[in-house]
Amino acid sequence: MTDAAALSSAMEDYLEAILNIAERSGIVRVTDIASRLGITKASVAQAIANLKELGLVKQERYGPIELTQRGREIASKVQQRHLMLKRFLIEVLGVDPKIAERDACLIEHAVSPQTMEKLMSFLESLQKTPGATEEGKEQGTAMPIKAKPLSDLGIGEKGRVTRITAKGSIGRRILEMGVTPGSELSIVGIAPLGDPIEVMIKGYRLSLRKEEASYIMVEVL
Repeated sequence: MTDAAALSSAMEDYLEAILNIAERSGIVRVTDIASRLGITKASVAQAIANLKELGLVKQERYGPIELTQRGREIASKVQQRHLMLKRFLIEVLGVDPKIAERDACLIEHAVSPQTMEKLMSFLESLQKTPGATEEGKEQGTAMPIKAKPLSDLGIGEKGRVTRITAKGSIGRRILEMGVTPGSELSIVGIAPLGDPIEVMIKGYRLSLRKEEASYIMVEVL
């Protein structure tokens, strides 16, 4: 049985494009796909022929293109994977939406199936985390946002990092120290004047300036 993991990245792009066009306008033609993907109609026609052989699309001569049930299942999986990656980049890492759209595509096609599977499992666990907004739940795009700055936690309190709000060099420094979304940490010490703050993360102690800690949003555990 054909699965998304067995298809080339190009074939996945075709299936996703067909699904997106169908959802928007209902009818999918070769010219629509060519326009969306920025390629020639001849290339699209050859790809559609290949997808027909795989039983993923159907098309009468010169007629509109339709996904088969299996084709729709795979296309939906690819579409959801892309949207999940994009949401993660935007909502958790704070990446600009336009850049996130491009980078989500690059990530999909650059990593191994095993890495992608692990990443999807991680992102799905984030979606299930309590504290997502009701609006996000209704749209099926919930990410954990009920969080507070790490600097607000007291000694002994624990949290899970949801996102880093700092941009530029500060944000890069925090990530380079190993403070990444999904990491769990605990406050083990705070200087008399509140600065610095000592945390335990990934089995080692890390000293953070209070300003740095204020950029680290955590879900209290």
